Amino acid sequence: MVNPTVLSQVNIYPVKSIGGLSLSSSWVEKQGLVFDRRFMLALTGDDVSASAKYPTMVTARQYPNMVKVSSSLMPTGVIFSYPGLAALKLHYSTFKMQATDASVWRDSFSAYTTTDEANDWFSQVIGKRVELLFTGEQSKRVKENLGHNVSFADGFPVLLISSGSLAELNRRSSEVHTMEQFRTNLVVQSDEPFIEDSWKRIKIGDVEFEIVEPCERCILTTLDLENGEFRNSKEPLTTFSRFRANEQGKIFFGQNLVAKNEGVVSINDAIEVLEYKSKEFYEDLDAKKQELICVERESVARSFETFWFEPKSGMVPEYKAGQHLPIELMINGKLTKRMYTLSSSPSRPERLSISVKRVNGGEVSNWLFNHLQVGNTIIADQPKGTFHIANESNEPLLLLSAGSGVTPMISILRYLTDQRDTRDIAFYHQCLTEADIPFMEELLMLEKQHVNVTVTLALSEPSTDWLGEKGHFSRTHLNQISEFHKRQVFVCGPGGFMESVKHLMIESGLPEEQYHQETFGVARVIDESHKMVQINLDGVVFEGSNQRTVLEQAEAAGLSISNNCRAGFCGACKVTVKSGEVYQPDAPGIEDSDKAKGMALACCAIPKTNVNIVS
Repeated sequence: MVNPTVLSQVNIYPVKSIGGLSLSSSWVEKQGLVFDRRFMLALTGDDVSASAKYPTMVTARQYPNMVKVSSSLMPTGVIFSYPGLAALKLHYSTFKMQATDASVWRDSFSAYTTTDEANDWFSQVIGKRVELLFTGEQSKRVKENLGHNVSFADGFPVLLISSGSLAELNRRSSEVHTMEQFRTNLVVQSDEPFIEDSWKRIKIGDVEFEIVEPCERCILTTLDLENGEFRNSKEPLTTFSRFRANEQGKIFFGQNLVAKNEGVVSINDAIEVLEYKSKEFYEDLDAKKQELICVERESVARSFETFWFEPKSGMVPEYKAGQHLPIELMINGKLTKRMYTLSSSPSRPERLSISVKRVNGGEVSNWLFNHLQVGNTIIADQPKGTFHIANESNEPLLLLSAGSGVTPMISILRYLTDQRDTRDIAFYHQCLTEADIPFMEELLMLEKQHVNVTVTLALSEPSTDWLGEKGHFSRTHLNQISEFHKRQVFVCGPGGFMESVKHLMIESGLPEEQYHQETFGVARVIDESHKMVQINLDGVVFEGSNQRTVLEQAEAAGLSISNNCRAGFCGACKVTVKSGEVYQPDAPGIEDSDKAKGMALACCAIPKTNVNIVS
């Protein structure tokens, strides 16, 4: 029996970019749900660029901690809360209600001031001088394409997403996502993924809605709402890019609505579809997930085991040495997702393996050790990741790891030696004691069999009879690696280890482009030393630095660059660097051929020198 399609959540966000409120019902106006995005923060005072025509809109895209602000409605106003600050009680009767200029993206209009107390409170949250603006009872921001006014929302008054669509995302993604990440107003309970894509007109409660267009998603969806920080994995955009992106790389999730009349919508209201339309087409680049059966467990060191798998049906997926395997487990009735680097080699295609070090208190590692036995199955997505070597290169390598960071290194070493690769390979691993050395017999055997392989094992807590290297990786250890500055260096291990190794390497003369470390997503790389640079954008010159992206610095200067996802996926912010140098990380939204023409993505390119850029 198919479950009826009903309204299951009604959400509002009183201030643009802060946390939301769930209601049992809401009055809907043409400008949006009552109390939804009727307030907005804007930079003021010295923090507004002299070149800015209007007060600069403040959102969680630039100030992600905004999502930790929560709100409660009261009959006379709103109460705002933020960790570490006394609550702000904002009463409508105290508003100054002085008309002031405001802007949301390219829309400029008039809004109203609120109170000095609110401005001071939110300035503490943001760390810059801001003012809290109010739309008034009716927003003066009129959208010509809609024919009526809109609140401070990005583009449309109402956003709708179905629960089935979120479930399909979670089925595909390596992480678990919640509806709160997508800041939707209306959530529809439905088992069918993306059922909302087929609707043209619907009625909920008293209100008829027209579906205008799908909602384009940006980096805001990657915010961790608990800590107010962006996910390095760029999830869910990474997953969306494989099955919800159009030909231009723009990512869509949810449908934008406009109300054709005013009225009440309530939880459990039935969704009456008045008119259907064809669904938008997005190429599905995702291969189906596989069920893998555990065929062997192998101890490789103290509290360190390799789990070997074969597909229950079909073939072992293709992958590159160094990539990771997203897996799904049911632990205590809860779906849990993790990514483990493959320790197997694609040169041995019969089986896959992950090597797991038991972590005290670690939920997944302990579950695997205690419960995953030969004959049990897990669900795995396709291997992925950019941490792998270039097959066509002959440059010497340094594979440097600590702890469980050895897993991509053993995969790479197995692959290269299986291929009889002749490049010079230095393999260096650091751990605590002899009992903690993983793959020891195999490593020594590979070194003996291949004259181009050198294996170095270092212990930070060695026994008195240990004859190998001792202590944490230092300049002394580095200097023992022949011509390290000519090598492509791959590093994996605990965060502190990678941070200290990178600093030591770069300081000792290794070119930064030869340094690679395990990371998930488009990582931001910032030079160690702060440097001021001059940025010329479309003829407007302003002072910047080598610490932030071109897009962030342009917006801080009050200038506009076309953009959408702000995460390197869609390519909408592509600019041309006429002179100077920027750091442009690898990203789906830009091809090598674009880089060769001097192009860069403003959302993730960081200036290294004075630059002249054309948007």
